[in-house]
Amino acid sequence: EQRKKVKLLLLGAGESGKSTIFKQMKIIHGIGFSEEDRKATVPVIYSNVISSMQNLCTACDTLSIPVAATDEKEYVDGLNPDVDIVEGKTADAIKTLWADEGIQSAYEQRAKFQLFDSAKYYLDKIDTIAEADYVASIDDLLKSRVRTSGIVEEQYRISDVNFIMYDVGGQRNERKKWIHCFDDVTAVIFVASLSEYDQSLYEEGSVNRMDEAVTLFSDIANSRWFKNTSMILFLNKRDLFEEKIRKVDIRSVGSTEFRDRFPDYTGGRCTCDEATVEASRVTDADSEDYGAANCPCGAQKAARDYILHMFTSKYTAADKPIYHHITCATDTRNISHIFDACRDIILNENLQGSGFMD
Repeated sequence: EQRKKVKLLLLGAGESGKSTIFKQMKIIHGIGFSEEDRKATVPVIYSNVISSMQNLCTACDTLSIPVAATDEKEYVDGLNPDVDIVEGKTADAIKTLWADEGIQSAYEQRAKFQLFDSAKYYLDKIDTIAEADYVASIDDLLKSRVRTSGIVEEQYRISDVNFIMYDVGGQRNERKKWIHCFDDVTAVIFVASLSEYDQSLYEEGSVNRMDEAVTLFSDIANSRWFKNTSMILFLNKRDLFEEKIRKVDIRSVGSTEFRDRFPDYTGGRCTCDEATVEASRVTDADSEDYGAANCPCGAQKAARDYILHMFTSKYTAADKPIYHHITCATDTRNISHIFDACRDIILNENLQGSGFMD
């Protein structure tokens, strides 16, 4: 019976989107999320909303950006994200601040400080979140953010095979706990964010997030623990990347400390408009770039390929392939399709002669 278990590890640096993929697996192959689950997510979303606005207010102070809504700023600064709810006066203050030119200016410079990726999504729908009978939608739940601590496990029965998936905290202080998961691993899915090339690490502001992810991938992919383990790379947050590469050149990123961090990138910014990018998506279901944009200017693909090479060039196991996919963890259809492809890879490569496959 032990042979009929596939053990998958979701690994990657903090904020890469591992936990969102973990939630998607529960939707696609597990029991999904009930109305009670969605109700239970509401306090998390309240906390995300308040924390996001507090971080934007702090950034205005740090970056010397004036805020017109001074009373609302003072009020929000005094809130407790773990206790307060987003209704009434609190919701009104947050809505006023979100419309403030100073807060919007800080948001445009968000690479210079720490801010949840979902901040705009939630702040744009503050009226809905503030309703007395608000219940989180599945999209709201998928975008909610709680830092993973320790090890979370889910089991699924897929095509008569038992899959066990582990999600672990990606922050540096969580990684020492990973060792407990390393025995008898079938496959590692390493999740890295495409969009973080101009952002700093949560734990250490002087470290570029992309650098951290590449270093961690090199450590994991070349580890003796995974010598006989399938290695799958998810380059995640495709949606955020496609938007960012139209504004921020990888070669000369906006943050002063990371400017010219990647001097050998020559693909430039994407000059296509949003509709053109959307129309250029790869529709070939067998392509590793399935769902990604290949727009006429070429920058979307050039930037993706450049980032992919940063990771794959660190992989030293010449006798074992590495598989990669471009993912959008908040897109259930995208993750469902890609996991089906990964499942076939895992079963074909690792389970020949193990009792699964004839």
